[in-house]
Amino acid sequence: MGTPNGNQVMKGKILMLEPRRLAAKAAASRLATNLMEPIGQRVGYSIRHEKCRSEDTQIEVLTDGLFLKRLQADPALEGVTCVIFDEFHERRRDSDIALAMLREARPHLNPELRLLLMSATLNLAALKNQLPEACLIQSMGKTFPVTTTHQAPRQEESLPKQVLRALEQGALPLRFNQDKERTRPSILVFLPGIREILWTLTILKDAPSLKGWELTTLHGQQSLNDQTLALRRCSPNSPGKIILATSIAESSLTIEGIALVIDSGLSRQSRFDPNTGMEGLETVVSSLDSADQRRGRAGRHSPGDCIRLWPAADEQRRPLHTSPEILRADPLPIVLELATWGAGLGGALPWIDAPAIASLQEGQRQLIDLNALDRDGHLTDKGRQLNKLGVHPRLGCLLLQSKSWGCEALGADLAAVLSEQDPLSSQQMGCDLMMRLDLLRKPSLNIDRSLQKRLTPIQRLSDQLLRQLNLLKPLSGAQQKPQLCEDEATLAALLISKAFPEWLALERADQPGCYHLRQGRGARLPKQDTLSGSEVLAVARVDLNQVDTVIRLALPLAKADLRELYELEGEWMKKIAWDKDRSQIRAERVLRLGALSIQREPLIKPPAEECRNLLLSVLRHQGLSKLPWGPRSQQLRNRMDIANRLLGAPWPQRSLSALTKHPETWLQTALLNCMSFHELKEDDLIEALWGHLPWERRQQLSVLLPERINIPSGRCVELVYADDEVKLSVKLQEMFGCKHVPHLLNGQIPVVLELLSPAGRPIQRTKDLEGFWAGSYQDVCREMRGRYPKHPWPDDPISAKATRLTHKKFLELEKLHKDQNKTT
Repeated sequence: MGTPNGNQVMKGKILMLEPRRLAAKAAASRLATNLMEPIGQRVGYSIRHEKCRSEDTQIEVLTDGLFLKRLQADPALEGVTCVIFDEFHERRRDSDIALAMLREARPHLNPELRLLLMSATLNLAALKNQLPEACLIQSMGKTFPVTTTHQAPRQEESLPKQVLRALEQGALPLRFNQDKERTRPSILVFLPGIREILWTLTILKDAPSLKGWELTTLHGQQSLNDQTLALRRCSPNSPGKIILATSIAESSLTIEGIALVIDSGLSRQSRFDPNTGMEGLETVVSSLDSADQRRGRAGRHSPGDCIRLWPAADEQRRPLHTSPEILRADPLPIVLELATWGAGLGGALPWIDAPAIASLQEGQRQLIDLNALDRDGHLTDKGRQLNKLGVHPRLGCLLLQSKSWGCEALGADLAAVLSEQDPLSSQQMGCDLMMRLDLLRKPSLNIDRSLQKRLTPIQRLSDQLLRQLNLLKPLSGAQQKPQLCEDEATLAALLISKAFPEWLALERADQPGCYHLRQGRGARLPKQDTLSGSEVLAVARVDLNQVDTVIRLALPLAKADLRELYELEGEWMKKIAWDKDRSQIRAERVLRLGALSIQREPLIKPPAEECRNLLLSVLRHQGLSKLPWGPRSQQLRNRMDIANRLLGAPWPQRSLSALTKHPETWLQTALLNCMSFHELKEDDLIEALWGHLPWERRQQLSVLLPERINIPSGRCVELVYADDEVKLSVKLQEMFGCKHVPHLLNGQIPVVLELLSPAGRPIQRTKDLEGFWAGSYQDVCREMRGRYPKHPWPDDPISAKATRLTHKKFLELEKLHKDQNKTT
């Protein structure tokens, strides 16, 4: 950005930023070769653990992360005349931050500084709008045509099988024997990650059609030496070379002799989930500009071919460009860089794409909790030390904690292991982080050579971090080493819990290998992992899936080892909950550490109102069936409901729906001091139904809607109240002499008579007793005389006397009454 005047020669150093260490070395080597001089003279490079430059170096190639640290230390970039952002289409987090800071500082501190954004697949339309002051320089370069074909996957065909089919059907016969230069071709296969690379490698090794072919891999977990070997031409003794690579081979690298590219169309991206506070890798569909970069690998030196393992129609559904990493990255490193720059949350910085403010605010909150920032968002002494360490802020906290506990070497080893790719496969070797530490600190003589290569950069980083840590002054107010913690494995686990407090995991009851994280999410160990069954895990690394969270690196802990942690950060909380199995309230004190329940104790005197409110809530959701209903309480509810419906106030609503919807209006007093519904008696329920009605009203209800009623036979019989009727069940003979059914509520409600046989079986229901006597009684009488001949069945029931006795006993009783009257 900014144009030199005429043929003006720019004096000063040129810094060229690359996204990866391998790309930085490869670019520097290519430039030095073009100048026909050894690397380290006019062209040099700087990557982590390695530098090759001199006083004569004019072009220095370095990774964007190293450049960001250099910019923080020297915002004016004294002596630098141009900064080149190579492969800018990748939109890595550190390069976007550095560009925003440079654009802010350049006009004030170094206005002659030139900035160059460079890539073969830039999003030019967007960049022209975002960088109106920039000019566009286009160079077609020397490229060769690449023929592109599509191979759609078959049903239930795995990715390695797709690759093998592409090799057998499209690659091996493809013009490889037409000229001598292509008799030993190299084939570059793009796969999303290491897991898919190893899976595919196993399939290809067993394929008879590929016998003799050289198979190699290229990914970020390899050492730089192994990565460099993968870039070389294949051996003269091999028919060809197949390189299984991640997106590391997508740009900045020229691999010799690539005649064919097979593109899976998938990429692995880091993604930060603000809901869980976790950053993990996810497999996504690669963008079209990424696909173009991959295809271009086959046209560097001669015409080539590209096979895309997806249908041609899918091209329209793929994103045009890769989303900037800064929009989906963990906000903690971003906020710490911004605070070090003095930019707050970066609201005034000239971003190409500004990170989400909500994400930055959450990152700021976490850094405040870690004491890296003060309440105003400014760096604290701890924050300044974290920035000097050059690792993720959480790992920086781990290092500083190890210094305060006097175990710096252990902290440096842990931070180094967690900064680099896992040297072991968690799927094969388990998730125990201590196994990695043991390998790093006490390497075996029989250690695998390739494993030693993976451990070497970790050992170098550990030594570097230990040196940096020893240069730092101890922070004031640092916590002392936990008492009774001499075991190194436990101390390491406690350090992890300080760096990743939200990932502290407690095993779920009766679910070995399944854990509940402090921040609330569930997580699991891989099947049959050696850590399964550990009571507590200090988790250091996870994989985020759409379905669940898989723990990849962790250390075991006992609850007792967490004592100091939960004494400082834990909180005793009252927990009053409904126990469905026991149908009662469970009241306890729970020691909570975030979402984890560390310890439980019974709550002797739970708050009476809280218990009552919980019982009322259970009734609202589950209905009134849990209450101790009996015949008396049911009848009272029905009587009061009828009174309310027909008379209104002062009779309260007592329908089931009203009682269920608003149990607080009538059960408040009854449920006070109750822990279950079993503690209620029916008398309590009856009193609750009466509510605040005074004695006079209760007596009035007994008159309007009585519980029992006298019938012609002289008995007092119970009425049965239901929602839509009042029923009286009596033997037919007991109603002789009566013309009409009883009426209640001042004559508003006729009682339904259920007339029974002498054996008590229903034979007729009626509200019109007079009509029954005059009508169907004669039919009933004829039938009943045959069945019950001993009972009276008079032809004129209205003039007959009511009785519940047989005809003989009735006559004997009548004679006895007459004799008594004569004597009197």
